Amino acid sequence: MKNKKTLIAAVVVLLVVLVGGLLVVRGSNKSQPVASPTPKNLDLPDVDPAVAVDLKAAKDNRSVVLTVSNIPPGTETIEYELSYLTGEGLPKGALGKISLGGESEVERDILFGTCSRNTCTYDTGVTSVKLVLVFNHPDGDSKFVKNYPLE
Repeated sequence: MKNKKTLIAAVVVLLVVLVGGLLVVRGSNKSQPVASPTPKNLDLPDVDPAVAVDLKAAKDNRSVVLTVSNIPPGTETIEYELSYLTGEGLPKGALGKISLGGESEVERDILFGTCSRNTCTYDTGVTSVKLVLVFNHPDGDSKFVKNYPLE
């Protein structure tokens, strides 16, 4: 009698696990729109056209090199947002802030992926990047937005 009850309980638990697993798999197949975060308000004026911005894939294809020159004098920081799709079609991105300290040119290596405790996980298959820069200046902020194909 006790073995019969145990067998019935095991079958019920197994059915619950299987049905729950099917529901999770079905739910994960539905594509839902993903909102892309943006730094500050993009209703800002465009940055001075003399500012030169370049974004190139690093040799290892695990990062990009961002170069900004002719930065307007008095600019305190530059906030950046990179958004991209991985080779698997997953939306990813990177956010950061560059403190200038009077510099008129900066270069930064920005990783595709994450690192924690000396272990990095890299996003692969990235073919293009949307770059948003916000130049923070005491007289008013300005923005730069551009899509870059990666070669």
